[in-house]
Amino acid sequence: MDCAWYAGGQAYVDDQPVRVDKVDLRTIDKARFERSNLDRRIKSAVLVDPGLAQAYEAQSLKEIAVPMSFINLGSADTIPEAVIADKLAALVPQGTYATVAGAVHFSFLPECKPGGAELLKSLGEVDPICEDGGSRSRADLHSELIGLIRRALLRTLKDPI
Repeated sequence: MDCAWYAGGQAYVDDQPVRVDKVDLRTIDKARFERSNLDRRIKSAVLVDPGLAQAYEAQSLKEIAVPMSFINLGSADTIPEAVIADKLAALVPQGTYATVAGAVHFSFLPECKPGGAELLKSLGEVDPICEDGGSRSRADLHSELIGLIRRALLRTLKDPI
């Protein structure tokens, strides 16, 4: 499902079109979204292109006690505003920030099979899920991303897996 779910209309679940009714955000349980989601088992986090990045409250970010490594895919002029995380990383006391040059938002997804992009378009997908920045292969981008994630976890966890 995607934003079509909120607007009402057609969305896709397991490659099958489904009809969805418009969601009235005013009817969503506000307390559910304002409660603490603290989980003391979490000792570190790595966030890649975190969604709705501008929606987070600054004070709640300043209160995060675990190390958080934020990674954006792309360069400053190509990262979508909805996921740019440099300001989030600056607010989290133990936040770090990195980017993967030559990537786009969808570069974290698996490599598409031959014909995958055409199939997605035929199903009504409008996002360029199979496209990258053009200068590097998705495998190369994944290799860099894996390295960043691994180093972040090794740096922040006392007992790495």
